[in-house]
Amino acid sequence: MSEAVVTDVLAEAVRTDPSAANQERLWTATFGLDRWWFVQRGEADNPQPFVGVHQEQPFLMAFTSAQRARGFAIENGLAEADVEVPVLALAPQDAVAQAPVWLQQGIAAITFDHGISGYFAPLGNLPAIRSHVQGAA
Repeated sequence: MSEAVVTDVLAEAVRTDPSAANQERLWTATFGLDRWWFVQRGEADNPQPFVGVHQEQPFLMAFTSAQRARGFAIENGLAEADVEVPVLALAPQDAVAQAPVWLQQGIAAITFDHGISGYFAPLGNLPAIRSHVQGAA
């Protein structure tokens, strides 16, 4: 089972039973990914992750695979289906390190696999979530 499918199963478990144990399993799997993927915006020398609006809040749109990021870009008119879709990849610890900058830019939260599983967390909670599921890293 791919890592993306694992997070889908765990996100569904949280939807049906939002227990602490299910939340912990989901975030352990999320922080266990090698990379979090983002649709790239901006110039090649200053790439930025795509930020969407969800529930009237700016959300960083992250994906559990490059294919899902590309699919989202095409499905939402951010890229043509017949061209290469630029994506960014960040290790989870790098995304956590970047979170304060994104918060200062007014981005409220991060959502994963929007349109598929769509679980999310406030950006400010990422360090605490990471510490909880990985220990102080």
